[in-house]
Amino acid sequence: MLEAKEAYDWYAQNHISMQSAFLEQLERTDRFLAANPYLFPYVEQSIRRANLNQFPYALFYVIDEDTVNVLSCFHQNREPKSWG
Repeated sequence: MLEAKEAYDWYAQNHISMQSAFLEQLERTDRFLAANPYLFPYVEQSIRRANLNQFPYALFYVIDEDTVNVLSCFHQNREPKSWG
């Protein structure tokens, strides 16, 4: 997912060096939402949002029967219309 890679690269900058923490939080959130997909709120029609702790990002996803499909890892301060 391009957005997650861009965020990882940004946190990997020498003056930040938080890429490991970001990746850990991203993976933790992904595992948690896979186990608890109905826990997170709808943000638009069938799209739900799971916020990452400690970072201004969220995973936006839909549930297709028994499958969780992550659509985007999106920075919370960006304009939602730029998702596409």
